[in-house]
Amino acid sequence: MDAANQTRTASDQPHIVIPYSYADHEIARKLAGDLRRERVTPWIDDVDMSAGVILTNRLSHSVRPVDYVVPVISAASVNSGWVQHDLKTVIAMESNARRVRILLARIDSTALPDHLKSQSYLDFHGHGWRRAYGDLTAIVFRRSASPRPAMRRAPEFELPHALRRPQPAGEKKAERKVVFVSYDYENDGYYKDILLTWSEAPDFPRLRVNDQPITTSVDSEDAGLVKRMISAKIGAATGFLCVVGPKTRTNLWVEWEIKTAIDLEKRMIVARVNRDCVAPEVLSEVGPTCALSFTFEGIKRAIDEAYGVVAED
Repeated sequence: MDAANQTRTASDQPHIVIPYSYADHEIARKLAGDLRRERVTPWIDDVDMSAGVILTNRLSHSVRPVDYVVPVISAASVNSGWVQHDLKTVIAMESNARRVRILLARIDSTALPDHLKSQSYLDFHGHGWRRAYGDLTAIVFRRSASPRPAMRRAPEFELPHALRRPQPAGEKKAERKVVFVSYDYENDGYYKDILLTWSEAPDFPRLRVNDQPITTSVDSEDAGLVKRMISAKIGAATGFLCVVGPKTRTNLWVEWEIKTAIDLEKRMIVARVNRDCVAPEVLSEVGPTCALSFTFEGIKRAIDEAYGVVAED
């Protein structure tokens, strides 16, 4: 195989963090998904800033050097605390003695704040998705000095009005299955990234995750905001998939997410990363559908069975 077509090693992959406000989550997911097709997964973090995350702390505690921060800037985020304050600090920040580079992703006609006007930005609104995304990858792969693999081109993506324009109830399209993924953030993030990559396939259910570290105890008085945010995501889904790794059984946040999903009467699915992993005991109360293997087909089949169908229309 030609070296230019080989998958990057972990040391070559740029680490990209995409902070965004929840109103822009579909665009952030689209951007992360396209980057995963460039084979940099799992070296992409997307961070929903709506739950009061301090961006500088998030970057400082990263176990990997951060190369790029690609904030999604829009009318929904421009006046938020993390854009007005956190990004000022991040501009001068270093990660493992490497300067963190800011590449703003401007997705509508919102004017940039004064403290960001000197920063490079990707004009997804003015230039369109394909050109702005091409500018991003050209910068990222030039800096990483690693060969760029052949990319499976995604269809043109229209934004932002196509995503935000409400549809009349009578014209609303039938949605794909929407499944919330619960996982042990510290130990099983790799498997979460695999699932998100698979979810880019047109015949795989759409997935939702809490993709940021939780620094408070589940029983803490400060956990209320995080619980409300996660509850909203679970409530917006129609199914609940628990990734069961070696330490999931003792993860109290995962246990709380399972109990929340049970209370909300979601369809329950379990996917073990290997057969030796033991599922949390609370799952035995509901008899979830279990994937026979942690493979695309195995998990897709388990989700279909939980929804009472063999295959999606």
